[in-house]
Amino acid sequence: MTVLDQLATREKESFQHTVEIFKPFGGIDVVISWCKTEMTKDWRWQVIEMSSDIRPGRYCFYFDSDRDYCAFLLKWQN
Repeated sequence: MTVLDQLATREKESFQHTVEIFKPFGGIDVVISWCKTEMTKDWRWQVIEMSSDIRPGRYCFYFDSDRDYCAFLLKWQN
């Protein structure tokens, strides 16, 4: 099993930090792109509710690093 396989099957409860955000339709793409370039340790995201033209989507992000978690909160938590 590769490192990518292990991360893909890793349980969300095993991460140290969790944050939920709400983004309008199409807004999550910018967040994901930012995470791919800025995060230094393992992280994962999950769709809780899909966005639509009348309501934002709900997404949970999971982080191992205190630094990544704090950077995410400063950038994306409203």
